[in-house]
Amino acid sequence: MSWINQNQVTFNKPNNLLGLFSPSQETLHHEPIEQFTKLPPHLYTKHKGKKPSQILYDEIYKEIIETPNINRFLQPPPQQELKDQNFKCWQCQKEISNGFLTIGANCDQCFFHGRYFCNDCMSVVRMPIPWKALDNFDLRHYKVSKLAQSEIDKLYALPILEIPPESKLLQVNKTLFEFLVLKRQIHLLYDMICDPKLVQTLLDKRMNLCLKRNCFSLKDLYEIYNGSLTKVIQGYYIILFKHIDVCKSCQKRGHICSICKHMVPIHAFDIKNVTYCDTCLKVYHRECIESKSCPNCLQYR
Repeated sequence: MSWINQNQVTFNKPNNLLGLFSPSQETLHHEPIEQFTKLPPHLYTKHKGKKPSQILYDEIYKEIIETPNINRFLQPPPQQELKDQNFKCWQCQKEISNGFLTIGANCDQCFFHGRYFCNDCMSVVRMPIPWKALDNFDLRHYKVSKLAQSEIDKLYALPILEIPPESKLLQVNKTLFEFLVLKRQIHLLYDMICDPKLVQTLLDKRMNLCLKRNCFSLKDLYEIYNGSLTKVIQGYYIILFKHIDVCKSCQKRGHICSICKHMVPIHAFDIKNVTYCDTCLKVYHRECIESKSCPNCLQYR
């Protein structure tokens, strides 16, 4: 596999996470996150018995996903009126007004904080809002304050937005549902491939897609929304699938369908064509097991 440089394996992991997500306004102005950390090969032996995706979570993503105070980014802010702020800008405390029928207004409401800011403290750049992305996959750009823009910029690439499998959002949004099917394939493939570094080299800073939990960054969701990330990950999946198809070590990790007994190994990550018994975890072709009971379970009844 000469096209892969296995030494260039990096992950996105910022320093000082507690400071980054501190609720105080004084800690919001940090330098842009440019630091990455490597997952050295010896960790796979250090965590003997754990699957690669669990090692990845424990060593790289746990600190990010479980950061204290993270919920304040994921919940809609309480509705505020100008009088609740004593008619003062939430940031600079300048006196502000809605004017008369918007005439003479010198403020606007930030969709991220739910507070009112003067025109000087409002940003001219509109941003997607994390809780709106989680609530109904709304990735449109909204008016925000400069303070909110700074906060959203810092969390934009962090996989802190989790979509549980039972989310109603998956029932109504085909784009998101299909991507989660693809993500599930990548996760299962990562846990069975002969060398996890092959996946790491391709996905690079998107290794959160190999986790069992559906944790996304705002950047991930926006690129799923516009279709660009789906095309990229589909391309990576095809590359990795082709590797497994010719790799003797990977083929040994496959299964033989005990119904059709076809000697070409099948793999659990190929979830569109393969399924498994919930009781014994035996793997079968979907078309073979369809409307039949598991032969393995029947044998031991």
